[in-house]
Amino acid sequence: MISEVQSGAIDGNHHHLSGGPEVTLSERSQGRRVNPTLTLAVVVASVFAYKGLESILSPALPLIQESLGATEAQIAWVITGVLLTGAVATPLIGRLSDIRDKKSILLAVLAIVATGTAVSGLSNSILMLTLGQLLQGVGLAVVPLAFGIIRDTQTEARIKSGNGSVIAFIYAGTAFALVGSGLLVSVLPWRWLFSVPFVIITVIFVAAWRLVPSCPPANHGRVDYTGATFLGSGMAVILVGITKAPEWGWLSIEFGTTVLVCVALLTTFVVLELRSSEPLIDVRLLATRPLAVSCLVYLLCGFATNALFLAVPMLVQQPTDTGFGLGASEFTTSLLLLPLGLAGAVVAPLTGWLDLRVGGRTTMLTGVILAGASFVLLLTANGHFLMVMGATILIGASGGITLTQAMNTVALTSPVSRIGAFSGLAFVVKAVGGTLGVQLSGSILTTGTSTAAPTWTSFTIVFVMGIVVTALVAVSCLLLPRKVTTSAQGAEPLVPTRVSTD
Repeated sequence: MISEVQSGAIDGNHHHLSGGPEVTLSERSQGRRVNPTLTLAVVVASVFAYKGLESILSPALPLIQESLGATEAQIAWVITGVLLTGAVATPLIGRLSDIRDKKSILLAVLAIVATGTAVSGLSNSILMLTLGQLLQGVGLAVVPLAFGIIRDTQTEARIKSGNGSVIAFIYAGTAFALVGSGLLVSVLPWRWLFSVPFVIITVIFVAAWRLVPSCPPANHGRVDYTGATFLGSGMAVILVGITKAPEWGWLSIEFGTTVLVCVALLTTFVVLELRSSEPLIDVRLLATRPLAVSCLVYLLCGFATNALFLAVPMLVQQPTDTGFGLGASEFTTSLLLLPLGLAGAVVAPLTGWLDLRVGGRTTMLTGVILAGASFVLLLTANGHFLMVMGATILIGASGGITLTQAMNTVALTSPVSRIGAFSGLAFVVKAVGGTLGVQLSGSILTTGTSTAAPTWTSFTIVFVMGIVVTALVAVSCLLLPRKVTTSAQGAEPLVPTRVSTD
């Protein structure tokens, strides 16, 4: 039997929101009118701004490298630095959001990102630029914070669509940045790539301060800083190893050592968490099927999407006389990738609707099948523009559906007191999978040739690898229950929710 919880206090200071468009939330600090729609708009804008900032540099890296006189290794740290601090900071900030006011944590993260953006924009050396990027990497935590705030401030009917909106604007931010970056640096100095985001993030900071309600924790606790150190270090080590593997060699002693160090650090982390009364990540819950499968889906989808994101530009820029290339320019390539972001942005909010009609497992499988179809299209495109564009649309739609549904699973099956930590871990795992996809695909595409031009055999290996990975994702999805219901563990969210009384 399903009943609707319409009212009732969580504690003496906090009450459930009503179902209307504007509701009253009694905050610890002050009582004022709160609009859930505006709250959702602000957190979605935060994600859009950060993901745009994260993606905007890639097309301009050669220009920045020349301007600062940086080497290839030095300029690589502009991207790697963001990944490293994101991997270290996101699980920690996710846990902080579980035991502290999420609004305060969001404001702190936005302030750090704005500072990093200003440092990067004012940089006159590669060292200063890298420092700014390291600060910006903390912004990866905006994504799990957004999911946590949505869980706290939206009705259950809007949680899934809200999560879909976050995923949608991740794709939209990426698409906007890819096109906007090229246009911006064609008319303005590259430092404007930071000036514009700085203004946008500052405006969002003010909006968050004024419009996002206080989201106090369901339960207070402490942060396991020792566990955070081992988890962050393990993730950082494997990210560095994957990034350097093409240079070292995938079978080299150096890469093997980083893998062993990563395994040792993460094993120590698991042992510490099992012994801790207040672990950073409750690994016992992570062993449950929905959460374990969701993290695996994030890992493999990150791998497949980023592998395609690297391979498609290289494919379409090959000369037409190769029989598979399109001879596309850099700008045409960015336009070709634009549908990927737009498809993800359009489809992600529809995931909740699809879930209601066919169930979570079928929804996830639908997204995975679309990903597999995109790699099949690329294998058979033979230099046809529309088929390549169709493949990018399919992978975008796939990511929108799959990542949204996986995050809905995390959000609805995690205890309220742990949602920040688990959603943060999911995105760190996705970053690891994405980095592995890029580096492994890059190694394959540049192997066996003395020039930078990859062969069709190399592309075939990458696309077949993508099909294999999507098949693994499909098998893992079969382990999910057909329907995903809200976890009864922990305190109730700050919104009306459907509670199973079976």
